[in-house]
Amino acid sequence: MTTTACYACGAAVGERRIGAADVGVCPACGFGQVVRAEHAPDYWARTDDVRHEMEERYWMARLAVYQRALATVERVTGPGRLADLGGGVGHFAQYALERGWDAYSLDVSEHATAAAAARVGAHRSFRVAPAALAGTCDVVTLWCVIAHVPDPGLVLADALGLLKPGGRLLLTTPNFRFQAPYAWLTARLGRPLDFVASDHLLHFTAASLERVLDTAGAGRRTFTYWGTTGDCLLERRLARPLVPCKRLWNWTAWRLARRGGPALHSELQVEVFRW
Repeated sequence: MTTTACYACGAAVGERRIGAADVGVCPACGFGQVVRAEHAPDYWARTDDVRHEMEERYWMARLAVYQRALATVERVTGPGRLADLGGGVGHFAQYALERGWDAYSLDVSEHATAAAAARVGAHRSFRVAPAALAGTCDVVTLWCVIAHVPDPGLVLADALGLLKPGGRLLLTTPNFRFQAPYAWLTARLGRPLDFVASDHLLHFTAASLERVLDTAGAGRRTFTYWGTTGDCLLERRLARPLVPCKRLWNWTAWRLARRGGPALHSELQVEVFRW
């Protein structure tokens, strides 16, 4: 991947300063890629208390989103087999098991898979998907994963390969149409977003995500809304006033987008159906 051609559509990109990072932004589809930044080392190799506090806070902040996403599938199919790609330390796989799913957690980090194995069992936690899972999953999840990997197309192809015909891929990633102006605003307030520090190296708009999904061979997809993170992870003391505002913004922006307006909600949430 380079910063001279857009990963999503191949158009020439121009470099801009966004927050605390230089980002190559595609004028055609809006895809953004942080330049002069390498993929971060294994996050899960860290064992400091701050990391543990953040992983628990992130899980609890996202729980309502995950509950609603899984409930939409259960209403149609009921619990089946599920694989959580980029599953980290196994929170979601454990939650899915408790809801009756035959759930597995997959993560490239050996530290994460070891922690996940303690939650769901070693027979359900893997760094590489076992061959027996291929083509058998009713649901595969990618919760905020494709912004962190150097080649999201490969990850999407792996995810689709685990699904059986008619299976569903549930995917979330930050929406660059929201993140770019938000980063501009926070920079003006003296608190610029640091995409590199958070390992968010790739930034998708709805248009660029559509292109990447098409290239990966995904089937029909629906951009949807399962909810909003129920915390302010960077500034917890501001969560009480900020989270309700963010919820209202996303609820309103999503409904405007459904009526043909620009997609300005903070996160892209997508349900992809396997051919």
